Amino acid sequence: MLLSQNAAAIRSFNLFLMVYISLVFGISPALTDFSVEPCILNMTLRNFRSILSWELRNHSTVPTHYTLWYTVMRPEDMKIVDNCANITRSFCDLTDEWEYISETYITRLIGFRGNTAVVSCSHSFHLAVDMSLEPPDFEIVGFTDHINVIVKFPVILREELQFFLSLVIEEQSERLVKKHKPQITENVSGDFNYVIDQLLPNTNYCVSVYFEPYVLETEKSPLKCTFLQPGQDSESAKIGGIITVFLIVAVFISTIIILKWIGYICLRKNLPKVLITSVEHIHKVDLSYKKILKN
Repeated sequence: MLLSQNAAAIRSFNLFLMVYISLVFGISPALTDFSVEPCILNMTLRNFRSILSWELRNHSTVPTHYTLWYTVMRPEDMKIVDNCANITRSFCDLTDEWEYISETYITRLIGFRGNTAVVSCSHSFHLAVDMSLEPPDFEIVGFTDHINVIVKFPVILREELQFFLSLVIEEQSERLVKKHKPQITENVSGDFNYVIDQLLPNTNYCVSVYFEPYVLETEKSPLKCTFLQPGQDSESAKIGGIITVFLIVAVFISTIIILKWIGYICLRKNLPKVLITSVEHIHKVDLSYKKILKN
C-alpha cells in the first residue's frame, strides 16, 4: 500500500516537473512527453562519491552542454546543481548535494544546443536501492606468510555509508576462495589496512575487494595477485645444511690423510730405500755353523 502511494506521488510529481520545466525554459509540449525517456540515467558510488551519469538513446541530436536540476521527494522547488550547470561532460558529482542515502531524489536533466533545449530527461533515485557500488581502490603487499591489503578510504566517510556498506576482502589460492569481512570503524579515514595471515610461503595468492551491500548492486574488483617468496628461515636452513655437509666432508678427508700418514692404512709393500742400496753392494756372503752334540 505504501509503495503504491509512493509510486502515485512520484508520477504526480513528475507531471508537475514537466509543466514547471516547460514554463521555465519555454520547452514545447512535444518535448514534455516523456513516455520514453531520451536518455538513461545511472547512479553509482565511485570511490565513495555519488556520481550521476547519463547516456543518450538517440545520437542524432547531441547536446553541446547540460544542466542538472533536482529536488528531494517532498514539496520543494527544484534547484540547479551549481557544479553541473552548462557542463559538457556526461556525469555529475552529487556527493555534496545528496547527503542522505535513505532519501528519494528526483532529477531533471536538460540538454542544450546553444540556447535551445533539445533533450530533457527525468528520473527518481532512492539511493539505498538505485545506486550501484563500484569497488574501492586497493593495493596488496606480499610477505613470507601474510599479505597486507591497503584499501583507499576517503579522509571523511559519511556516517550513512558506514551503515550501508560492508567491506569484503576475497582471498583466492588455486581453487580455494576465502572471504574476510573486516569491521569498518566509525572513525576510519585514509588508508584502511587489513592483514591476511597464516598463508603458505612459495605460493601464489590473489585478492579482490568489493562491497557487500544490503540492497544495493555491486561489482567485484579485478584480482590483484602476489607470489609469496620463501622465508628467511628456509634460506638459513639451506645455508646451515650446506655448511654441515662441508664440515663432514672436511673431517672425513682429514681423517683419511692422518691415517695414511701414520701408516695405519695404505701400508708400504716395498723396502726402504736405505735397505735397497745396501743389498745392491753385497758380493759375497760367508756362512759358518757349529755342530752341537747332545748326550
